[in-house]
Amino acid sequence: MRADRFKQVLKNSVYRTIGETASAIGASNGERSLRVLMYHKVNDLPGNPLTMPVSIFDEQMDQLRDLDYTVVGLDAVLDHYVEGKSLPERAVLITFDDGYYDNLGNAAGVLRKYGYPAVLFVPIGYLDDRHPLPHEEHLAAQGILNRTIEWAELAELEHEGIRIESHGISHRPLADLEVDEAAREIALSKLRLEERLGRPVRAFSYVKGSEAHYKPVHLSLVRQAGYDVAFTAVSGSNSQATDPLQLRRYNIEPYSPRTFELVLAGACDLISLKDTVTGTHARRLFNAALGTSSK
Repeated sequence: MRADRFKQVLKNSVYRTIGETASAIGASNGERSLRVLMYHKVNDLPGNPLTMPVSIFDEQMDQLRDLDYTVVGLDAVLDHYVEGKSLPERAVLITFDDGYYDNLGNAAGVLRKYGYPAVLFVPIGYLDDRHPLPHEEHLAAQGILNRTIEWAELAELEHEGIRIESHGISHRPLADLEVDEAAREIALSKLRLEERLGRPVRAFSYVKGSEAHYKPVHLSLVRQAGYDVAFTAVSGSNSQATDPLQLRRYNIEPYSPRTFELVLAGACDLISLKDTVTGTHARRLFNAALGTSSK
């Protein structure tokens, strides 16, 4: 079994075990007004780690409906956190990071089938760029290409109901940058997208997004740039009291239907320990040992 496949199987097993245990003892993380799902690639390229197969993405979208979740758009989330308006019961926001073309080529058709809106966070330095994203370089060297979208395709994505928001410029974690460079990534990406889209860009997604990948100063920079909400990759759901510049998201993978159900229910929220500073360092060591590290 390839290392990346072994890692996926192990992670799914851990999530299922934690979720079933928490569900059995009635553990709860309290009020949950919003669940945010985070996807990246949606395609069927063989040997392509960290990808959501199209059929499983379709199954998960269908399962949201079967489990009586209500998929909302970003405007509803903004109204909730900026205006204090209520969200529907069991509200879910669907998001994608990194700006892969398959979000338009594959995911958009599935979303259209169910009538679901979504948000795509793009790193503007990789629009119209045939160079792979930093964490894709090792795959590109093997001939596995996951191209990103072009500036000209932004309007088509928005026409499909996939709203474009900012993921910075260079796809580097803010914690790895000098403060002035981080400020540029946050502000310039917003301005460039607003020029192209002809509307305010109100949401930001932190690259990598664990607690080790951004700092308190970056929250201030995001606020000063004029964003209303920002999304981490820290696992968990959100309440109305959650800091709108640190909204949590579930990193969704090719789970079994039962595991996906447990994740949505909040039964796996203990896994957020992996997204702490200590947990992130532990994951790096684990990935290095397996040979599954990426930039």
